Amino acid sequence: MTSQPSRRSAYSLGSLPNMLRSLLVVAFLVAALFAIVPRMSSVDRPAVDAAAKAGAVAAQTGWPVELPSRLGEDWVPTVATYGPGSAEVVTFTTVWKAPGGDVSLKQARAVSQEWVARTVGDGTSTGKVTIGSRAWERYAADARGQITYLLRGTGADDLTIAVTGDIADAELEGFVRSLRVVAPTS
Repeated sequence: MTSQPSRRSAYSLGSLPNMLRSLLVVAFLVAALFAIVPRMSSVDRPAVDAAAKAGAVAAQTGWPVELPSRLGEDWVPTVATYGPGSAEVVTFTTVWKAPGGDVSLKQARAVSQEWVARTVGDGTSTGKVTIGSRAWERYAADARGQITYLLRGTGADDLTIAVTGDIADAELEGFVRSLRVVAPTS
């Protein structure tokens, strides 16, 4: 008995119409996946206990750590860390979710010029501004839409404070104005 060769499938011949049909099926599947996969523009971080962390850092370091007070319920701390930061300078950092954006509060001693440059986002100095009873340097990083207020420590033991935000200038000044020294916790 001789077997006859089986007939080849028309799809295996690789004709242009067959390739276009296959491409259309694959494109449809990709579009369907794209439509059903959720996409997020941002990730909401849970609130952290910035006051407890600040009190612990103040107790551990002896620094006069500051945090904002009486901001309102719509200001939520989402980050509170203590460790090497920009330019390997040990920094206490808190980040606050504000109604109009985010605000970062960094505090460190014996900062370098590199730490300052990174902290102000290579912003341009726009002069000094008196907020409360202290004279702050104001920096604007227009490309990022950020403003930074910097209070430089005058000695090796003095704390340098930087407040950076992408919110309205008046709101950022209100944040700076509300800073108060935190009591160390045991």
